[in-house]
Amino acid sequence: MDGINDIMRKRLSIQHRGKNMIGSIAMNEIKAYLNVEKVDTETQDEILTWYVRHNRLFIKTFDQKIKIQIFKDKSNIIKIINQKLSEIWYKTEIEDIILK
Repeated sequence: MDGINDIMRKRLSIQHRGKNMIGSIAMNEIKAYLNVEKVDTETQDEILTWYVRHNRLFIKTFDQKIKIQIFKDKSNIIKIINQKLSEIWYKTEIEDIILK
């Protein structure tokens, strides 16, 4: 049964290589790495907003602690994201994280 699931997941990843999918996988890994909630409970706003362009992940946040943490651990975060993408059979890799 695992073989069928792997084949189906591989075909789905071949069809859906969009930037939104790659960005959402990357952001899930970053939020798990930093233990960040999706929405700020006080203001009900997104803590991290993002987009992907030319294999670079652009992140916008107003929290300076998160910016510093991402900047310090950038190489480790990129390795984690690319490992997760390769597990799902994506050939696309994130080359850099740029903070805005």
